[in-house]
Amino acid sequence: MVGKATLFAMVLASILICPSLRAQAPRDDLTQVSDVDVRRTVSGIISYSHWPRLTGLPTLCVFSSAHFVSGLTTPVDSQEKRLFNTVTVKDTQEMFASDCDAVYFGEETLSEQVDIASYAVGHPLMTIAEQSPDCHEGSAFCLVFAGKTVGFSINMEALSRTGVRVNPDALMLARTRN
Repeated sequence: MVGKATLFAMVLASILICPSLRAQAPRDDLTQVSDVDVRRTVSGIISYSHWPRLTGLPTLCVFSSAHFVSGLTTPVDSQEKRLFNTVTVKDTQEMFASDCDAVYFGEETLSEQVDIASYAVGHPLMTIAEQSPDCHEGSAFCLVFAGKTVGFSINMEALSRTGVRVNPDALMLARTRN
């Protein structure tokens, strides 16, 4: 059995050794969508999700590489109902130390997303990708940008490994939009 420290070292080494695997610069279609719409979409995904044994609000860790980091970490207004706590993280080490219930990936590669989700086995962890429109591997939820709108798609295989239950209505909404 591989210990957490060993697995973390392997993930970190793979990231450092293979810089060519890093995601490309943010896509142009991200600039057309408002922070409010992205926050609303992510809030919807989280509100339709249930973590076993979670007693308070879930914690969403947002990688600092995300285009919408400020929109996700800053409430729209004081009247907004808080559905989750947020923590901005700059790397996997900070993420693992932050006790995340959900992770929002920015420019992290599919390989990094898979490694992080694999590391979290035994700890329910929802994964949401900003830059994976095909959603074939990596995160459970992937934001889809079209013009000035944002929707999402679901990787059912990745979702089944998260340990988080999602209301079927959210699953149908993703299917309808695709």
